[in-house]
Amino acid sequence: MVMTPVNKNDPSPRKFLLVVDSNRSTSSGIKALLKQFQYKALSVHTADEALELSDIVMPSLVIIREVEDMTQVDFIKNLKRLDASGKASVIVVSSSKNADDERECLSAGAVTCLRPPLNVETLYRTIQVAIENVPRMNLRIDTKVPITINDESVTCGNGEFATMLSENGLFVRTPDPCELKTKIPITFKLADKEISAEAVVIYAHKQGNSANLETGMGLQFVRISDQDQAQIRLFIREQFRKGISISQRT
Repeated sequence: MVMTPVNKNDPSPRKFLLVVDSNRSTSSGIKALLKQFQYKALSVHTADEALELSDIVMPSLVIIREVEDMTQVDFIKNLKRLDASGKASVIVVSSSKNADDERECLSAGAVTCLRPPLNVETLYRTIQVAIENVPRMNLRIDTKVPITINDESVTCGNGEFATMLSENGLFVRTPDPCELKTKIPITFKLADKEISAEAVVIYAHKQGNSANLETGMGLQFVRISDQDQAQIRLFIREQFRKGISISQRT
């Protein structure tokens, strides 16, 4: 797991993603999911709206399902004409079983074609590979859990401590992080189950050293049971799915 320091002076550190979908229910679901992926996201319901918006602010990535006013192939071609930087990526979501449709979308410039219903992990990894310099392969989620580090309890009260959790590690926001490469025992609870692991510090920044970096430490698991790792994976998936329907069946 790569921990990226946060630049507090950057008012818009997240990439902008656009969902194009004539179905308002599914577009809302995908947009909500992208926000949980920690991206800025907006949804529109026609291809024309998407192109008008892209002519003003080009998104890093567009996810397009079937829309009524334009074929997906024509949309991709029109977007590419607007994209002076050549950096905008397109993911097509289509229920078409015609292999020629997929080939045409890819030839027009789509990075990939996905079929509904969307899988959370697949969508996340596809987006990461498409637009991130250092793609993450595992879902992570911003959450707060009681945690013990080196047998000392760390509270999450008043926002002083928090964790960014993935199945490979976590981030702890603390004014007194351990030194880099330090191995430490940690325990924390997820859904009333205690998780025990040994972790190594791969990112550490102390309070006051720089206003641009988030104070705390990134920990990568170096020893954790298969059962505990599976519990983390289940917890993360449940958090992503909670309140979000992405059953894109048409």
